[in-house]
Amino acid sequence: MKRNYSAFTLAEVLITLSIIGVVAAMTLPTVISKVDRKININRLKREYSVFQQAFQKIAAENDADFKNALSVCNDSSNRHACLKNIFKAKLSTVLDCDTNSGENLSKCFVPQSEVKQLNGKPVDSKYNGGYFNNNGTSGLVLNDGASASFWLDSNQCTTSLSPDLNRCGFIVIDVNGPVGKPNTWGKDLYLFFINSDKIKPADASTADGSCSEEGDDIVCFQDDCEVGTNYGMTCAGKYLFE
Repeated sequence: MKRNYSAFTLAEVLITLSIIGVVAAMTLPTVISKVDRKININRLKREYSVFQQAFQKIAAENDADFKNALSVCNDSSNRHACLKNIFKAKLSTVLDCDTNSGENLSKCFVPQSEVKQLNGKPVDSKYNGGYFNNNGTSGLVLNDGASASFWLDSNQCTTSLSPDLNRCGFIVIDVNGPVGKPNTWGKDLYLFFINSDKIKPADASTADGSCSEEGDDIVCFQDDCEVGTNYGMTCAGKYLFE
């Protein structure tokens, strides 16, 4: 008895494959972006733990007061390297970059010219606050691949951040290191303030909520970290604690 078998024609197969390809092209970038975001947030949590432990060890060895450790940082021309070296003693590192010793910080940290805001725009030098000024800050690369840039305001921790906090300086952490992309605030670059009693991830409480006009751009620091409409500098606290 003769049986009839039904099958797809070559044209039908090609049309189906074309549809699958179009759908994949539309959805794959979003999927990859979400995966990358989760990976970088996990890296952020790891680095926050690493630096928080280092901070606590430094404080414990200085009469439970981190500010006491900064008493050796009296030379204003070398203060950023001094802060970096204090932390370096408690971290596992593979590379050290000081502008004061002739090293180029860009070996340890992405140059500002390659950094973007979370909204995709280039960083604005006026509002970037020198957070990784390659002519001033000091940096290092950790053995887990992350890198950090250090800035010391004052060894007296007298820089006012809010009515109840005094800032010693700050650290910018690149969770995937100097060669990792996308070099964007709120994606792989995160800001941490060093206070006399703790390391504080930048969050909504560290910005005043205002927006400023700069040329044709509006610069805002109260970030919508999920949508990515603003700068991205205050996303560390959101990802760690919200």
